[in-house]
Amino acid sequence: MTQLDLFADLDTPTEPPRPPNTPIPATFTKATPTPTPMATVRKLRPRLPGNPHGKAQQIGEAVAAVWHKQHGGTSIEVPIGIVAALTLIRIKDPEGPSLIGQILGQTDAELIEMYQQIWAGHWKQRPGLIERARILHEWLNDGPHEKHRLDLTRAVTRTALQAGILDLTGHEDPFFRSAADVLSPTMTALRSLGAQQGLGEYHTPPAVADCMGEAMVAEISVAVQADSYAKLRPGEHVHDPACGSGGMLRAAVQAVRERGIEPSSLRWSGVDIDPIAAACTAVNFIVWDLGPHSTVACADALARPNAVEEAMAEARAVFQHRDRMLSQVAMIRGIRQAHDYLNRAVAAA
Repeated sequence: MTQLDLFADLDTPTEPPRPPNTPIPATFTKATPTPTPMATVRKLRPRLPGNPHGKAQQIGEAVAAVWHKQHGGTSIEVPIGIVAALTLIRIKDPEGPSLIGQILGQTDAELIEMYQQIWAGHWKQRPGLIERARILHEWLNDGPHEKHRLDLTRAVTRTALQAGILDLTGHEDPFFRSAADVLSPTMTALRSLGAQQGLGEYHTPPAVADCMGEAMVAEISVAVQADSYAKLRPGEHVHDPACGSGGMLRAAVQAVRERGIEPSSLRWSGVDIDPIAAACTAVNFIVWDLGPHSTVACADALARPNAVEEAMAEARAVFQHRDRMLSQVAMIRGIRQAHDYLNRAVAAA
């Protein structure tokens, strides 16, 4: 038995980002955002693992330590991309064979192919977000990879897995996967202080983000009595103009879920001037299961106030490109099947 069938459950409907103020079709609304009494939400919601932010910090520091120890250099998009890809893996059977053992038991070529398949499989579902995350995975197509790069890939993979990344992001339940942002401490630990200051990059501490996320959602969903909240309208927009890797939005996502609301019924968007940070947000939007109406722009939000709308247009173009490619693949597959059928018919004659 294997747990490396990574994309067996990637069958949720997808749709390109829609222009602002466009109603979300019922087909793509997973749940009607009906207010749920908070006492009921507290009783039914699962318990989060102990100190998920601390575990995320340990993972980031461990990955940075092994990368620098093995002289990985300045291409920090490589280790961040490895960690990002691992956050996209789900554990199908917690009682089954060790997924960590299966991943680390692969050859170097198989490991690279696994990462390529992870990104390709998710590109079929969320091409706009995976395209935004291109900087994290385009290095995989540079091959053939030199031995040092292969050794680094395996070392980072082993370190992240043994540090417990799947404990945070391998769950089927997105409530658990949204408990922490693994990519933020990884990115911070890998970057020098000078690089962070040059980018004006200051990550909000998780505890502060949780409080601000709660306040953000409270402005949208006003308390009407002690144990219930006014319902959020489908298509309500939650936006962060300087999102980093999405930490503030993650806190808002959890606050929404804790009110019994399905985040995919809302619109989510973030903008960041740093390509790696924007790429991390795009991956996190998938990890946190924000649905098809989530958009990430890489821009200076002050200089480009319409950055989100521009990113939505870019994403729609990527969706169209995806559809053309899948159509061509289907046509080629059909031709091959017809050719095989004809050969069998001739052989049987």
